[in-house]
Amino acid sequence: MRTHIKVVGLVNLLYSALGVLAALGALFGTVFGSLATLNPVAMVVGSVAGVVMGIVIGAMSIFGLIAGVALLNHQNWARYVVLVVSALRLFRWPWGTLFGGYSIWVLTHQETKDLFNANS
Repeated sequence: MRTHIKVVGLVNLLYSALGVLAALGALFGTVFGSLATLNPVAMVVGSVAGVVMGIVIGAMSIFGLIAGVALLNHQNWARYVVLVVSALRLFRWPWGTLFGGYSIWVLTHQETKDLFNANS
């Protein structure tokens, strides 16, 4: 099960790093795209929507990055954070569903619980 935990930690690191890039892309793309319309309403609505979307995606990705590093170091709290992040990733079809389901399966396994409780 140690190998599965390492895979979950690495997948969370990689997937979260891509999420940070996606958050930055969503933030800058929607803000600059809405500013390019030269329509005042579209500028405000597009910019606000882009900032909110960037913050939500970025926050979840930052939590995934921090928890992925802590999971590789067998921190017990990271197991819970990755479970929450993985549950939210289930809605990102297809890769988020795949990685989220796999992470939930690994982290709720009894052997994993015993391993993390022994390290506490």
